Amino acid sequence: MRRLLPGIVLSLCFAAGLHLPSRAWAHAGDAILPVRLVVTQWASALQGRDKQAMAALLSSRFPQKAKYLAGLPLTPVMAVDLRHATLNITGDTASYTPVVTFPRVNMQNPEAFSLMLKHEEDGWKVSEVVPGADVPDDLKIRDSVLQHVTYNVAVSLKDADTHEPVHARVSVRDASGDYWPPQGHAKRVAEGWREDIGGDVLVENKTFAYVNPAFVIQLPEGRYLMDVSRGPEYEPQHLEFSVTAADVPRLDIVLKRWVHMASRGWYSGDTHTHFLGPRSAALEASGEDLNVINVLLSSGGNYFSNIADFTGAPDPASDADTIVYMTEETRHDFLGHTVLLNLKELIYPFGWGEPETGVHGGYDYPTMAHQADAAHAQGGLVAWAHMPFPYAELPIDVALDKIDAVETMVFGNPMVQHPAWNARGKWTPPAVSPLTLWYSLLNTGFNLPGLGSTDKMWNSQVVGSVRSYVKVEGELTYQKWVDGIKAGRTFVSSNAMIDFSVDGQTPGSTLRRKDAADLPFRAVVDSRFPVERIEIIVNGQVAASMENPGKLGHLEFTGTVKADASAWVAARAFSKHELPYQYHLTGSPSIVFAHASPVYVEIDGKPRHSAPDAAFLTEICDRTIAWAKTTAHYQSEAQRREVVELYQRARAVYARQVGGPD
Repeated sequence: MRRLLPGIVLSLCFAAGLHLPSRAWAHAGDAILPVRLVVTQWASALQGRDKQAMAALLSSRFPQKAKYLAGLPLTPVMAVDLRHATLNITGDTASYTPVVTFPRVNMQNPEAFSLMLKHEEDGWKVSEVVPGADVPDDLKIRDSVLQHVTYNVAVSLKDADTHEPVHARVSVRDASGDYWPPQGHAKRVAEGWREDIGGDVLVENKTFAYVNPAFVIQLPEGRYLMDVSRGPEYEPQHLEFSVTAADVPRLDIVLKRWVHMASRGWYSGDTHTHFLGPRSAALEASGEDLNVINVLLSSGGNYFSNIADFTGAPDPASDADTIVYMTEETRHDFLGHTVLLNLKELIYPFGWGEPETGVHGGYDYPTMAHQADAAHAQGGLVAWAHMPFPYAELPIDVALDKIDAVETMVFGNPMVQHPAWNARGKWTPPAVSPLTLWYSLLNTGFNLPGLGSTDKMWNSQVVGSVRSYVKVEGELTYQKWVDGIKAGRTFVSSNAMIDFSVDGQTPGSTLRRKDAADLPFRAVVDSRFPVERIEIIVNGQVAASMENPGKLGHLEFTGTVKADASAWVAARAFSKHELPYQYHLTGSPSIVFAHASPVYVEIDGKPRHSAPDAAFLTEICDRTIAWAKTTAHYQSEAQRREVVELYQRARAVYARQVGGPD
């Protein structure tokens, strides 16, 4: 049986009137199961536009068979819904109706058919596809502006302090809870992977539209509720209004900040999004008050995304407040994924090895390290994507000084273990939390700032709902923002804001002392959803903490920590309050969280080291080296030796800390 394509609904409904002559079928299932198989194969071939598979399913008596097959590539179908169909079998004929299809270009206009089948010498075949069946009511668009007498409600959005117009994310619902989109937006939004990404988003089962500062909603008479949001630094607005023929309101909405990080020199960005066009990216980023959005071109097998949008510079869709940069993610589903920022030229291949990122029988060369070198050669920044997985080459590339930063928060809670996943090799790295892996790398002497991102690929993810804040001196430019990451001036945020210093020095700085020292620290946390706890981390361990029993939105935590040897010091703040923005992919929503990148402390000129962490990372290197020696697919044995030698050189860095053989 051909594997069914995503989007086909398999729940079948069988009605009375099933006729099964005993001469033909000894048991009911003898007829039902083969017919179900043919129907689902037909649906798969239709959605996949697979002419060869469809030809094998059609009866020789199918009317205008050649014309039907020739037209298959011209009639793209997004989904086939079989849930409402009734199967009737009479002798050697069967009918299956209604079969509902949704056009790829317009999920809002389903079409219904009756599928007729005939049992022939080589089994059941589709003998005719008859249009004109009734589309079930629950699949029809209801309460569209095209079905009502509507009135144009004009809306404007402004910032309360500057009085300047601003973009936002809005949702308008009537008294029954039904969504009414602004002009130019769909009532139903695609929910599949890379389906129609841009301009709309689903949050907690509510549809939102990203809108310009002035927009129009067409509404019939009635009462309405509007939700307006603009990222974590603004207070969301909720307003009720009515529309009548005699009184069509004009809505002038003022959005107020509760914090303004850019005024403090901290500029927000999402380092990792996908499938957005430059203007859609600018619209969504502006609607979330996001200063920088990186859209990563990617590939999987024969598929490439956004290639034509690459310019090697900030996109022309950018403005003074929102910078759009189309750049790249490199992906190998055993070795790892990296985010390449600030590229002037694309680096090929984007994805390689076996599926999903490559092709069957594809080679496992180059290494992630090779691609990092190519990025650095043109002034690019290399960040390890969505830690912890996959991470087989991560400790290797860190030891070889190929990685500039790591994405420490993307999905779910970064303080808990994430399930391991691995598409290649016989060994799966152990499940760890993103922070545990980050701390192990820091403990073994490497300076790695943390980044936050969303890896947006679906319309149920909100860009910038996990974000990186980067300290920039003076006017914002993309180059300054990237340079700030390289310098370690970052903090990760999913809602809370954190300002951290050690002895007056901010993240990315290095304090130098001759002897062990008591180090004063200061952590200021602001959050619209109050954090429960602030923790000061020294070499991966909690050295000081402060609770927030009063649930205050503003906290200041000061004290001292001891550094007996070279160390790194950072701060994190969090609560168990769950945010819905990243729920779709992980089944685990983000929590309220902030984590400052480290301040580094050098005592007596000696580097940081940790034998236990080095042992853990050495084992990862050993497993990856064994894979390269025995499992990886290379073009030649000389290439295999090159990779193994590269990996062994990195292993030696950790082995020296453990005290074992290189």
